[in-house]
Amino acid sequence: MALVLLVFAQLFDLVSFLVMMSLHGLEAEANPIVVLLAHEIGFRGLTVLKLAVIVFAGSVYILLMRHRPRLALAVILSGIAAGMVGGATNVATINAW
Repeated sequence: MALVLLVFAQLFDLVSFLVMMSLHGLEAEANPIVVLLAHEIGFRGLTVLKLAVIVFAGSVYILLMRHRPRLALAVILSGIAAGMVGGATNVATINAW
């Protein structure tokens, strides 16, 4: 279940980001790291990077679950929280413009 929540939270962030960019352009993005990456690797690159983050975080969670379950839980909850906060701020920006 935690892996499903991670995927949905991160995809919420990705899709809301892409909608925000299509409506308002890159100047609507508040995260300077994302802006830099968008200039360097483009939106396709950002999409691939987001998918890689999902695979990486999910893999770390799976590997840690057996021997370090609390650390695994911290990893997966951090990934879920980051996706939800990112998506929520994107939606707020879409509505504010």
